Amino acid sequence: MSRRIWPAVAIVAATYVYFLIFAEFAFLALAQQVADADGVLNIMGGLGAGGVAGSALAAATFSREQWRVRLRGWFAACAVFAGLAAMLSGAVDGWRVWAALGFIVGVSLGGLTVTLASGLRTVAGPRLGWVCGLGTGLAYAICNLPGVFSVSPVAQTWIAVLAVVAGVVSTYALTDGAEVVAADDFSGSWWRWVVALAALVWMDSAAFAVIQHESSLRTATWTGDCRLVMNACVHLAAAIWTGWALQLRCLRAVAWLAWALLAGACVALAWKKGEAAGGAAWPYIAGVSLYSALLVYVPARLGRPWVAAAVYAISGWIGSALGIGMAQGLSSIPVWFAPVSGVVLGLAMVWRWRLLRQPVAVVALILATCIGVKADPIARGREVYIAEGCIHCHSQYVRPGTLDVVWWGPARPLDAAVTDRPPLYGNRRQGPDLTNVGNRRSPEWNRIHLQAPRTLVRSSRMPAYAYLFRGDDSRGNDLVEYLASLGAETEAERREAVSVWTPEIAEADILKIDATKLFGSLCAPCHGTNGRGDGMVAATLVVPPRDFALGWRRIQGTKAEVARTIKFGVSGTPMAGHETLTDAEVVSLARLVVALHDAGNTP
Repeated sequence: MSRRIWPAVAIVAATYVYFLIFAEFAFLALAQQVADADGVLNIMGGLGAGGVAGSALAAATFSREQWRVRLRGWFAACAVFAGLAAMLSGAVDGWRVWAALGFIVGVSLGGLTVTLASGLRTVAGPRLGWVCGLGTGLAYAICNLPGVFSVSPVAQTWIAVLAVVAGVVSTYALTDGAEVVAADDFSGSWWRWVVALAALVWMDSAAFAVIQHESSLRTATWTGDCRLVMNACVHLAAAIWTGWALQLRCLRAVAWLAWALLAGACVALAWKKGEAAGGAAWPYIAGVSLYSALLVYVPARLGRPWVAAAVYAISGWIGSALGIGMAQGLSSIPVWFAPVSGVVLGLAMVWRWRLLRQPVAVVALILATCIGVKADPIARGREVYIAEGCIHCHSQYVRPGTLDVVWWGPARPLDAAVTDRPPLYGNRRQGPDLTNVGNRRSPEWNRIHLQAPRTLVRSSRMPAYAYLFRGDDSRGNDLVEYLASLGAETEAERREAVSVWTPEIAEADILKIDATKLFGSLCAPCHGTNGRGDGMVAATLVVPPRDFALGWRRIQGTKAEVARTIKFGVSGTPMAGHETLTDAEVVSLARLVVALHDAGNTP
């Protein structure tokens, strides 16, 4: 293989490392430290909007004569904005600033990818397939190494900065090669590839979002140094094979094999839980490597800026947003994702509709059967709730005009409650009311609490229901889905009530409280003894617990926001409220949290 292609491989790898370890991982992890679930979604929206805008901007301003200069400029912009995100971590709170930063990060990344693809074949020459395969494979392998994957988000951000700096350096070693001439049938059907790649990105993004937010799946796929190294090897091997296949111009074969691997893995992950899901991880990883190399090769082979912009804006940014959006709140991968993406891929890949009639009819029949036999998980979860006797300790009725409204509210009219069949008022209330538990506890919190109650609530008398989550048993996840649905229609009302709550208590009552003891019982399991976010369950949570020494500028000078967070939690995150604490206890805890923050920031 010619030495001339290695600088081209390096710029592809640098671009993908930046995207994978920073835009897809570190930036969102940093955002989760400063915003609630809705804020993070807004930040992701800013990132996606910026990606689409940057893609269009790069296409409109592309110049083949100035390609290397423009490429260096986009690389430099990526480095600057990633460095800015690292420096703002722990210094700026609130989703609005981070959404604006996400937009400019998206603009720079969108501009970089379109510019790279539009001129890549000029320097890759007849080895374009190898360049795309090796570049994406090396990037995935690097990002899966334990020393990269497992470090802090800030450290990952600086690794991404180093990657794009290496990309800038590599542009000076690029040499021109003979251009690859696109085949006539390929150049005339670029829009089909936009649709086909969008289907693959959509399925991968949805599966990735579910895996990241379901602890058992995440553990089975990305936990442990040995597994990470093996993941890196699988990525690299699959990408190298893809480079060879692309050299032979077997594009459709690569696309279908990528779909088959992703679809098979998604179906396996939907049916298996815990360690049993680990075997599905490597087909999923291989499928990702296959289509990722194709995602670079297709626009690079054509070398047309607006085609590259369409591929990355529609297939990449919009396809990814649709997948992540559809996966919100899901604890398992829906089986029907696989046949739906297969139908879309088939429509894009096959030329004539008459060739599609029978295959589409068969797939549609299979899809309809899968959807028909798959019952609503919320309805199944309600049956589990009844069968396991949850009504003996939990009520689903907020009594108007009582403390229930503050703790578990809002209340719903009695005539609405009696329409349930059967009604689930509960026999007696030994645990909290669950009428609006979906507003107060995240699915992740409920899942952990159901499996090991005293891990999160040391004084809990609830028995463990870990057996509902074992092996292929779906009852545990169905129960979590049901609990997440409770209170969905009152979320806005609940938030408004929380936002106006303020503690009213005398100073003497606050001083009587032993805040340290309360903190050790209620807060330390997640936040750690000294509030550094290193409690015994911290590593198992998708959203890391707050390190009180970082990212809390907004609380300086006021304890009201901290008290409100302690009382009611943070919606959409594992941070649960402690609604039944007295105002004196809440304020006492808030003072201790602020003191831990101040102690961590003392020079």
